[in-house]
Amino acid sequence: MDPAELLQALRNAQGDPAKLALATVDIANPALPDAERAALRAALGAAAVPHWCDEAVLAALLEISKQESAVRLAGLRKLSVVEPFPARGGDAVNVHEASRLALRSRMAADEPDRFRTLSARATAHFADDPTPAGRVEWTYHLLCADPESGADVLEKLDRDWTSSAHPEDRYALATALSELEDSKLLEGRARVWVLLMTAWTRESRGEAAQLSKTAESILGLARLVADVGAEADAQALLGAVFQAQGKLAEAQAAFEQDLAISRRLVEQSPSDVGWQRKLAAAHSRVGDVYQAKGKPAEAQAAFEKSLAIFRSLTEHDPSTAGWKRGLTAVHLRLGAVYQVQGRLAEAQAAFEECLSIRLSLAEQDPSNAGWQRELANAHSWLGDVYTAQGKLTKAQPAFERFLEIFRLLAEQDPGNASWQRDFAVAHSRVGDVYRAQRKPAEAQAAFEECLSICRRLAEQDPSNADWQRELAVAHSRVGAVHQEQGKVAEAQAAFEEDLAIFRRLAERDPTNAGWQRDLAVAHSRLGDVYQGQRNFTKAQALYEEYLAISRRLAERDLGNADWQRGVAVAQSRLGGAYRAQGKLTDAIALYEEAVGAFEALTAIAPDFAQWRQDKARIERKLAQCRLEASESEQSS
Repeated sequence: MDPAELLQALRNAQGDPAKLALATVDIANPALPDAERAALRAALGAAAVPHWCDEAVLAALLEISKQESAVRLAGLRKLSVVEPFPARGGDAVNVHEASRLALRSRMAADEPDRFRTLSARATAHFADDPTPAGRVEWTYHLLCADPESGADVLEKLDRDWTSSAHPEDRYALATALSELEDSKLLEGRARVWVLLMTAWTRESRGEAAQLSKTAESILGLARLVADVGAEADAQALLGAVFQAQGKLAEAQAAFEQDLAISRRLVEQSPSDVGWQRKLAAAHSRVGDVYQAKGKPAEAQAAFEKSLAIFRSLTEHDPSTAGWKRGLTAVHLRLGAVYQVQGRLAEAQAAFEECLSIRLSLAEQDPSNAGWQRELANAHSWLGDVYTAQGKLTKAQPAFERFLEIFRLLAEQDPGNASWQRDFAVAHSRVGDVYRAQRKPAEAQAAFEECLSICRRLAEQDPSNADWQRELAVAHSRVGAVHQEQGKVAEAQAAFEEDLAIFRRLAERDPTNAGWQRDLAVAHSRLGDVYQGQRNFTKAQALYEEYLAISRRLAERDLGNADWQRGVAVAQSRLGGAYRAQGKLTDAIALYEEAVGAFEALTAIAPDFAQWRQDKARIERKLAQCRLEASESEQSS
C-alpha cells in the first residue's frame, strides 16, 4: 500500500473512530499483502469484543490455533490502538477504550451475526472461569450473544453478589454493564436487569437521591416486558430513592408494592430461596419506613417477619453467607427498635448476636470491604447501647473500632459517598464519648472532622436528605462543645445552622417523625443558648415549640419511650425558663409532670442510665423551685 492509498484510507474514515482504528492496521503494516492485512483487521475486530485479549482468548474468538493466535497477537501489539494489559497476564492486551467501543458498536450494527457469534465464543471461553473478573466477562458477553439467557443469569448473579461479592467486584460488573447501556446494544429484559444492577450499585455508594428518573424508567420498562421480579426490584429501588430524598409516604407506597409482588412470587414458588430472601428484604424495607415515621410497633412486626424468613433460610443452609448477612441486618434493625423503646437489655442482645455473626464472616474473608463495613456498624450500635447504659469504658473501644475500620475504607475508596458518611458518623460517635468524659478538645477535633466530611457530602448532592440531616447533626455537636467551653457566639451560630436545616427538612416531609424529633431538639439547643444569655423570652418561645412538637410525637405513639422522654425533657426546659422569670407555679407544674414521666420510664427500663440521671436532675430542680416558692410566700 503506497502513501497515497494510506492517505485515501484515512480520508474515507471521515473521523469515524471504528474506521480510524481499522486504518491503523494499514498504517502500521503497509508492506503486508492484502490478505494478511485483512486477517489482522479481523483479529482487531475480534479483540475489541472482550475487555482484554490474550493468545487463548483470541484463539477462541477466531477459532484458530494458539500458534496462529500468537502471530496475530504480535501483529496487534504493533498497532497504536492496542496496549499491554498486564492485569490479565504478560501476553494480554486491550484495544483502547474509545476504539474498542466504536468497533463493537459498528460490528453490532453492520455485522450483527458476526457480533453475536464472537460474543457467543467469548461467552463459552469465560464460562468456566470462576473468578470475579471471569464472571464479569461471561455475563457481559452472554447478554450480547443471548440476551434472554443473559437476563436470567444477571438476575441470579445480582442476588448472589448482593450477599457475598466484594464491593469492587460489583462495581466492576456495573461498569462493564454500563458500556452495554451506553452503546445501546440491549433491549427488553436484558436491558431492564442491566439498568437495575447498575442502579443498585450506585445506590450502595450513596447515590440513591440522584436516581429518581432512572428508577421510574426501569419500573416502566419492567412492566413493559412483563418481568414481575424486575418490577418488584424496581419498586424497591424507587422506594430507596424516595427514602433518601426524605419522602416517606412515597417510599412506603413503593416498598409495599415490592412486598406485595414478592409475596405473590413466594406463593407461586415456595421452594425458591431467592424469592424467600427477596420477601424478607421487602419486609425489612417496610419496617425501615415505619421506624423513620416513629411507629416502632409496626416496624418491629415487619422486622420479625423478615427475621423468621432469614432464620429458616440459615437453618436450611448454614453455609450461605447471604442468609447470615440478612440475619444480622434484621438483628440490627430489631435492636434499634428495642433501643428507642428503652428495652436496652434486648437491644444489647440483638446487637451482640449481630456482631458475633459479622465477626465470623469478616474472619472468613478479611478483604471483603462490604463485610468490614457491616462489622464496623455492628460495633457502633453496640457502642450506642453501652453509652445509654452509662458504660463509657465499653462504649469507647466499640466506637474506636468503628472509626478504625471506616478510616481504612474511606481511604480505600474516597469516591464512595456512603463510606464517607459512615466515616463522619464514626468521628461523631468517638467525639460523643470524649464529650461524656469531659475531654472538650478531643471531642471538638472529632466533631469538626465529622462536620468537614458532612459539609462536602451535602454540597456534593444537595438533594440527598440524609446528607442534609447529617450536616445538621454535625453542626449541633460542634455547637454543644463550644457551649461547654463558654464560646457562646460560636455555639449560637452552630445551633442556628442546625435549626435552619431541620426546618427545611421538616417542611419537606411533615410525616417524617425522625425529622420532627430532630427539629424539636434543635429548638431546645438554641433555647439553651438564650437561657444562658438570660434572654428568657426567646428561650421560652423556643422551649414552647420544643414541647409542642414533642407532645405531638408522643400522642402519635404512646409506646415510644424515647418520645415520652422528649416530652419530659421539654417540660423541664420550659420549667427552667418560667422559673428564671419568677413564674414559679408554672415551673413547679411542669417539673412535676416531667418527674412523673421519668418515674414511668425508669420503671420500664431501670438499666437506662441516662433516664435515671435525667430524673434525678429534674427532682433537684423541683425541690429548689418549691423552696423558692415557699420563701417567696413567706417574704410576701
